[in-house]
Amino acid sequence: MDLQKKSFWEKYLPKWEIIPLLTILAANCLIYWGSSAFTGDRFHYDFTLDFDRAVPLIPEFVWIYILAYLFWVAGYILSGQRGKETFYRFVATDLTVHLICFILFLLIPTTNVRPELAGETISEKVLQLIYDMDGGSSPYNLFPSIHCYVSWLCWRGIAGAKEIPKWYQNFSLVFAVLVIISTQVLKQHYIVDAVAGVALVELAWYFYRKKSHYQGVKNFFEKLNKMIFKI
Repeated sequence: MDLQKKSFWEKYLPKWEIIPLLTILAANCLIYWGSSAFTGDRFHYDFTLDFDRAVPLIPEFVWIYILAYLFWVAGYILSGQRGKETFYRFVATDLTVHLICFILFLLIPTTNVRPELAGETISEKVLQLIYDMDGGSSPYNLFPSIHCYVSWLCWRGIAGAKEIPKWYQNFSLVFAVLVIISTQVLKQHYIVDAVAGVALVELAWYFYRKKSHYQGVKNFFEKLNKMIFKI
């Protein structure tokens, strides 16, 4: 049994993935919550467009929004199945987009106006809970959308991979699109937030198509792995 467990972890979460993934998690937390400490008292822009006003509120999409977190865990772990080169391209893309998000959160603080939830359905109650936990009536850090960019990256990181079953690649694309839609119909983000998130992933992924562009990131984490895990 122990050998089976060891084989499972070595296959899906080898030691050399752990530090980069923990770094991404730490960066996400520091950037999302840390940036608000600098912008709390500043004017926040509202990028609402006519398109956004026309999008209906569909509380049932809250379950897609929540399941996105499990989708991200799977996507980030599976990104390593393509080997170290593609994995470090993935890591470099993520950290770059996170850094850009941090800069934009500081330069262009954003907010929106959330709708009143009058119903008593389970979906509406869960959505209200998410609203309360995520800024209440004054949400922040909307542009670009981290929910959208991370979901899109989870598909981009495995798209075309011979190591990943085709059905899961197709599922990832569909689910990533559903998550993006959920941010719109739950009024968590507006269309410019979603477009910006997807565009940043595409631009960074394209930039890091050359090994030399992400080699520094790879070297950095491999040095840490040698120091900590002796690998």
